Amino acid sequence: MVDMKKRHLQLIRLLNRGRRFTAEELAQETGASIRTIQRDMLSLEELGYPIWSVSGTGGGYEMLPNRLLPPLHLREQEAVALYLTLKWMEHIPDVPFGDIRSTLSDWYVNELPHDVETKIQRLERNILWLGNKQIPKAPFTKYIYRAIERKNKIEMTYRSTNGSRTFPIAPVGMALLDLKWYVFGLSELGFRQYRIDRIEAVQMLEESFESEDLVTLLKESDERIGVTVHLELTPLGRRLLEDVLPAIDELNEWDVPEEELPFLSRQLLRAGAEVEVKAPEQLREMIKEHAERLMNLYA
Repeated sequence: MVDMKKRHLQLIRLLNRGRRFTAEELAQETGASIRTIQRDMLSLEELGYPIWSVSGTGGGYEMLPNRLLPPLHLREQEAVALYLTLKWMEHIPDVPFGDIRSTLSDWYVNELPHDVETKIQRLERNILWLGNKQIPKAPFTKYIYRAIERKNKIEMTYRSTNGSRTFPIAPVGMALLDLKWYVFGLSELGFRQYRIDRIEAVQMLEESFESEDLVTLLKESDERIGVTVHLELTPLGRRLLEDVLPAIDELNEWDVPEEELPFLSRQLLRAGAEVEVKAPEQLREMIKEHAERLMNLYA
């Protein structure tokens, strides 16, 4: 454990009282400056303490629930499997709980019997997680998570291909896809998903919201009126598009919402001549337009 300053321990005791403190109140209680308190809050958050900060009038700092839970009773294989799961979590970028993920597996293994700990030490040199290290940072993940947990609306500045714009959404849930975090929210455009690494700023709003859970909303979204997409794929084409279409090793036809065809057309273009769109004609025309633009670049 980190040898924390006495002031840090005093701050933790204050925040554990279950109410919100302003920076001024914490400064008075500890005898430190407001600037020092602000730095302390950032340090404690980086250490994994679930500190919630609210800006503006009526804002301040408070501690989210952080109870010590009763121990688990695990068989040896379950204990090893749980450890490997915790180690895998260390490779997920921008987990909402901050840097706690980088030490959680160490805390866990230190509580295991010595023989199980020895087995794990052997395993961790032979079981590796290798993948793309060029994953974009998504620093607002933890703020989005808190808004989802509290059912608070947010105002976010989002960067898209058409530039940046600021708008409010009700963040219903989050998902991790290809090691990128997405937030699903209700906005003036309806139910949409946004990549969190493309969010440039977030402001928590006082307004709360009510909605169905993310699983229900995604199911309803899948029931939108769609068109049948028929593809002819080579084995290489199936491999290139395995992250784009479900069950691509078995199927040649998929039901796709019409509004997603522009995005799908760009994904299919990645496979080049390894895929041919048989239907619908609308998707074929989109592929032709992309191909013509590509040809014009190199003609």
